[in-house]
Amino acid sequence: IKTLDSVDEYYEEGRTQHICVGSSQYYLKAESLVFSARIDGKTVATVEIDLRTLKVVQCRAACNKVSEYQQRIENAIASHREEIKARMTA
Repeated sequence: IKTLDSVDEYYEEGRTQHICVGSSQYYLKAESLVFSARIDGKTVATVEIDLRTLKVVQCRAACNKVSEYQQRIENAIASHREEIKARMTA
């Protein structure tokens, strides 16, 4: 799971996944963090978490389909909530 760290990365994620994460300017959402979940370098889902609750808001595969890895991704994020919280205050 990799964070999208630049505006260009948001647009590239949107292009490759055929979703609106770039064109809808998710990079401007102050209370969200967006990840690209990848397996062997291939994006399997784009994930948005709410920084207030540290819970998954969206987890979408290409073309806004449900990712077959959604539960696995949600579990991974849940198990790293304290790490995320610590980095938010660093």
